[in-house]
Amino acid sequence: MPKTKEQCEQIRNERKLTILKCSVELFATKGYEAVNLDEVTKKAKCSHGLLYHYYRNKEELYEAVLNQIIYPDSKEVVKDIDFNQKAKFVVHDIIDKCFKILKSNNEEKVMELYLLLNVHLQKSLKFIKKNEKGHTVIFSTMEELIDRGKIEGDFNDSSSTELTIAVLSLIKGMAFNRINIGYKRFVCPRSEIVMKMLLK
Repeated sequence: MPKTKEQCEQIRNERKLTILKCSVELFATKGYEAVNLDEVTKKAKCSHGLLYHYYRNKEELYEAVLNQIIYPDSKEVVKDIDFNQKAKFVVHDIIDKCFKILKSNNEEKVMELYLLLNVHLQKSLKFIKKNEKGHTVIFSTMEELIDRGKIEGDFNDSSSTELTIAVLSLIKGMAFNRINIGYKRFVCPRSEIVMKMLLK
């Protein structure tokens, strides 16, 4: 029996999602430069023709991964955080949310978090949104929160850029460890330990 238009559309969407999810894992574990499209087709169990039907090249595939999976999921992670409260509470809540992902057994979410924190390393990709300082949204958001926390009198006088690098690098390093040693062996510190680095 021939498939309906809706069924064909659902199959196409499922194939695209499979390709994107397999790409997340490869980009997270190997890095953008090291991934080739042969690996993506093998992992996604699809033909090169199907992959190229959806994405013209690796750059377009990476852009789709960011715009359709990474950025929407990162917004979902912080949707319950009240950004109007004092900055120290916002930063603490963000760190808590990241640590909750790292402590979970959800491998996909851990890789998505790691990929989000690695976006700033992709200097050659023009579609990655950066501000005038060359910082990505996650970096500039954290830096602005730390600046605000200083004005509110809660954060120490160290450079906001340096503190942002320290916090995001620490979370990224833990995500890297979590990916490589696995859920059962991974130990995540309390968010208060990271906050001590920031507080006066």
